[in-house]
Amino acid sequence: MKKLLLVFFFLSTFIYTQNDTEIKVVDAKPTSGQIEWAVDKTILNNEPVGSFSGVQKSDGTIFVAVNDTLATANLGLVIFTSSDGGDSWSLLPQGINFRGYFSKIKMFRSGLDSIYCSFQIGTDIYTWNPLSGNFAKIFNGNYRTYDMVASSTGNLYVCVDSLPNNSIVRYGSTTGGKTWMSRGLITTSGAMPKVFMSVTGDTLYLNYYGPVNIDTAMSVVRQARYRETGPGILTSSGFIDVITEVGYKKEIKTVAGYGESWIFYTLGPDSSRDIWAKKSINNGAAYGTPILVAGNPNTDEYSFDAGFYPGSGTGDFGIVYYSDSLQVGQGSNATDIIYFTSVSHGSSTFSAPVHVSDNPPEYSPFYSTSLISLPYSGSDVAALWVGNDGSKRLFFDKLSAIIPVELTSFTANVVDNSVILNWSTATETNNSGFAVERMYSESNWQEIGFVPGFGTTTEIRSYSYTDAGLASGSYSYRIKQIDYNGSIEYSNVIEVDVNTPDKFSLDQNYPNPFNPSTTINYSISNAGNVELEIFSSIGEKVAVLVNEIQQPGRYSVSFDAGNLSSGVYFYKLVSGGFVSVKKMLLLR
Repeated sequence: MKKLLLVFFFLSTFIYTQNDTEIKVVDAKPTSGQIEWAVDKTILNNEPVGSFSGVQKSDGTIFVAVNDTLATANLGLVIFTSSDGGDSWSLLPQGINFRGYFSKIKMFRSGLDSIYCSFQIGTDIYTWNPLSGNFAKIFNGNYRTYDMVASSTGNLYVCVDSLPNNSIVRYGSTTGGKTWMSRGLITTSGAMPKVFMSVTGDTLYLNYYGPVNIDTAMSVVRQARYRETGPGILTSSGFIDVITEVGYKKEIKTVAGYGESWIFYTLGPDSSRDIWAKKSINNGAAYGTPILVAGNPNTDEYSFDAGFYPGSGTGDFGIVYYSDSLQVGQGSNATDIIYFTSVSHGSSTFSAPVHVSDNPPEYSPFYSTSLISLPYSGSDVAALWVGNDGSKRLFFDKLSAIIPVELTSFTANVVDNSVILNWSTATETNNSGFAVERMYSESNWQEIGFVPGFGTTTEIRSYSYTDAGLASGSYSYRIKQIDYNGSIEYSNVIEVDVNTPDKFSLDQNYPNPFNPSTTINYSISNAGNVELEIFSSIGEKVAVLVNEIQQPGRYSVSFDAGNLSSGVYFYKLVSGGFVSVKKMLLLR
């Protein structure tokens, strides 16, 4: 365990009251034994109380805010930082003193590189810049929920959901959240606002339920777009109904950039949810038909987060989600999985899901999987999630650290009437093994064997499989790599020709003389029963090496004479009308 060096310094506190509790920024008092640093990318060595969120600053530092009461003796919201891409983590010396449940935590960065941590306690909403110390409460509470973003010009925008009347109101701030201005009423029949600031163009996308049904998640999901037209000022660019499908839509998120926007959402009741998406190629003015992102009929897909990250080309839209097998009892890494998938700008085809989690994830209504774009760590993105490796912990995983099964070679060699397959891998992740498949002439593919893999490894691994006793003809081979979760990927196909002998023959044993073992080779030109027997010099049968039906081909048999005395012995091959006898000498 790394020792944590804390530097304490005086910080002016900004004090507000929440149910007779003063909400303020205070110095952290770390507890002993609660946090393990840089152990299997563990951020927190216990289960968080509530949500968590992260963001990256331009110098590469990653900030993760967590609702936790065990890492310190006096805080309820703590922030961890990493300056080495998430390999090790340190506790920020200050945090929020309220030691209860935070219904929402969201970290974000402005275009001026300021880092903000917004959060909600009860019906009150707060903003905090953990680097500058600026801390403020937004108005006088009475809000159901909120969402907040920052623009490229450094202005903050918040949309709040009023408890008494289902009104959604927006505000802007030019002071880092200390004061708010430009109030605008969005709707008097809406709930649960979710906002995203486009990575280009300073367009704010707002999604909300409205008009609100008795069951809110059954409502239509609307989208409003706003353009920043001045410091702290937004101008409407229109409203549309974007998700009108009948069914529960408990999770929604829009991600936008470079003229495209994607809205992701879950659809279906608990235990049978799928994740869908719609794409807009005109900055959200209209959306295409739904695209299924995750829809395994045997699992429940939910607890997702989405974002835009550098990726390939112009950039990628990525989504991380929980695939829940709904098994009875504790899940395993093969049944309960955190997946990541993405779609490149300009495309509508999502990549094959990548298995992120090394430990089975945990579900809680108090927190959800979170995605962090890492634009200052190459083309990377990371997931925050709670997993169970015997204890519940908060984990961090980068896409760049997820190692695929990389096949570096696959060859086939024909030896007599056998085909020897050899292949090797440079890296492996969650590799259950390889199914070996063969196709003879124009027949169908058949699985003829299975070779176990090495799970997850960065070392070069070599594999081999021998397909023996083949008849003359043309054969095709491929290997099917299988993950622990059942995902598969095929190798290229290799074709070989096996030629069988045109006559029977029996070769002289080698070595000869021998002690105590020797090898006997022979050829069979027609299928039939084959007998290979050993006799003493007086004609007594001392061993039967082969007595079975064999296909045409070349065969090799080892004979161990460890229990015989020195002398001359004879071996006889009989198949159909063919009989051949040869002499060999055992010398002790």
